Amino acid sequence: MKKFETIILGGGASGCMCMLSSKQESVAIIDKENKIAKKLLVTGNGRCNISNLNVNSNFYNINIDKYLKKFNSPQTLKFFEGLGLICYADEEGRLYPISNTAKSVVNVIENAVQKKNVSTYLDNNVLDVKRDNDKFIIITDKDKFLCKKLVVATGKSDILDKLGVKYKQFTPSLCSLKTNSTHSLNNVRIRNVKVTGVCDGKEKSDVGEILFKEAGISGIALFNISTLFARAGKYEGKIYLDLMPKISSDELESYLLKRRDIDLAVPNFFDGMFAREVAYEILNQAKVDENKTSTKLTKEEIKKFIKIIKNLEFTVKGYFPNNQVYSGGVSLDDLDDNLQHKVIKNLYFCGEICNIDGECGGYNLQWAWTSGHIVGKNI
Repeated sequence: MKKFETIILGGGASGCMCMLSSKQESVAIIDKENKIAKKLLVTGNGRCNISNLNVNSNFYNINIDKYLKKFNSPQTLKFFEGLGLICYADEEGRLYPISNTAKSVVNVIENAVQKKNVSTYLDNNVLDVKRDNDKFIIITDKDKFLCKKLVVATGKSDILDKLGVKYKQFTPSLCSLKTNSTHSLNNVRIRNVKVTGVCDGKEKSDVGEILFKEAGISGIALFNISTLFARAGKYEGKIYLDLMPKISSDELESYLLKRRDIDLAVPNFFDGMFAREVAYEILNQAKVDENKTSTKLTKEEIKKFIKIIKNLEFTVKGYFPNNQVYSGGVSLDDLDDNLQHKVIKNLYFCGEICNIDGECGGYNLQWAWTSGHIVGKNI
């Protein structure tokens, strides 16, 4: 049996930050992957959006200000600069490595871990975790470990059940949503769309880019809306798209009434405004006679177009298993300010295992860095 003062379960973002922030010498990381921080390679479309200059609690499911005061995005930037990583911010405040590749982030983390000369046990699947008086025993498919302090930084895991820790059920978040048929819109991308989700009487809106799938909707704006359904624990409700959010209904009516005079066949009425596939969807939902010309469109039909353009409706019927994070986990109410369990002494949690989830834009990784740093400083 291998013995350590502290063992960190999970070698992802929060686990690595925890280890690098700790002054503890007798520490080990156990991870099922064959490489530490491996999940970072696919974040930010392979570019690794490590944080955001605009981080605040408004981008998360609950208020985490007291934790961000301990370690925020400027401190994260300074930390990584100390490891040799150079970053830049885009127009929305998203922080990326200047190389525009996640490999750079993983490389500097690997270098720092090797320099610190800690024990890493990769390709180790945790089979069981249990308490033995004031110690913890971890059994993997390769070995057996004993420690005084245990940090759980695994993300979604059955380890919580093994330790008898209460938690909110995990549900996929930041994911594409299945809807009623969008076959005719498959692979159509629309930018600057206002997306509004409605679930259990609550609603959430975002403006950005969407991408239609054969039976659903994807894209960054839709990912952010998916948090509404994830936090409710159900993927049922409505999605409404405002295809022209910068134009009021009255302005749109005035424009379309003038547009009638161009004298187009109704199927071509929206040419120059929308992609053909989107125009057909509007016409299909409006159920307007497509055999007449635009000059024959009535004011009532124009109003019907406007209603659809400003509220293109889809019914949510599930999600696609491409989620970037999970909603749910251990409640911060059950942890102290250092993220130690209030009942089980020397048991700490950081990263996605906590009931904290944020929107797209580097917010979830910032929670990983923040929580990992806090735990690392206190173990």
